[in-house]
Amino acid sequence: MSALQLAGYPHVIGTLWAINDRIAADIADNFYAALTEADTSRSAHALDHAIHTTRARFPDTPSLWAAHIHTGA
Repeated sequence: MSALQLAGYPHVIGTLWAINDRIAADIADNFYAALTEADTSRSAHALDHAIHTTRARFPDTPSLWAAHIHTGA
């Protein structure tokens, strides 16, 4: 994530550990759906929305949703 920010990307989303591919795809779908509803500078809010949606489905399994983080200004 740091390398992408050094390359000039102001907002980067990454994970802290290996993640489930199906859940990652669901989070990405929810993220982009929320992002298109607002401007792209609200990417942290879009990720928050996507994580909360997934957390509601799997509240007792944080390993499925807690790894995703946003860095940027």
